[in-house]
Amino acid sequence: MRWWIERDGRRVEVSARRLDGAWEVIVDDTPHIVEMLPVHTGLDALFWPDGRNFAVASQRLSRDHWRVSLAQLQFEVRLRGPLERAASGTVAHAGPHEVRAPIPGRVVSVGVTEGDEVKAGQPLVVLEAMKMENQICAEGPGRVERIMVTPGATVEGGQVLVVVE
Repeated sequence: MRWWIERDGRRVEVSARRLDGAWEVIVDDTPHIVEMLPVHTGLDALFWPDGRNFAVASQRLSRDHWRVSLAQLQFEVRLRGPLERAASGTVAHAGPHEVRAPIPGRVVSVGVTEGDEVKAGQPLVVLEAMKMENQICAEGPGRVERIMVTPGATVEGGQVLVVVE
């Protein structure tokens, strides 16, 4: 299947297909053969044939919107089908929702206080995992009702960090 990804305001064509134990990923007509091993929900290990490997952390911000950390890079991607046009101004996740840790780690900082108004994609907590800092963001607009963690706390994958109403 072929998609396009919006990355840092730039459109990138991507297709992927499963090969024997690996993936062929074509990014803007450049093929890459990689292996991907799931480590934990939201965390994968990516292996290149030349010996390079990377930790890939991802957080779903909405249905087709993801924050991805690859090595020291962090970016947001929006997956779009081949016939889909980019929609602008759509709400990611309105209403009450719990923002959970995508992976186990240590809370580096909390960027909001209870009662703060937040918008979709706004950083709430910085979580360190595997020597990488990952911003955990609001899935949609709302008001911070409860903050369930403090800086320095160790959290498990799936643990509630912040409740947004």
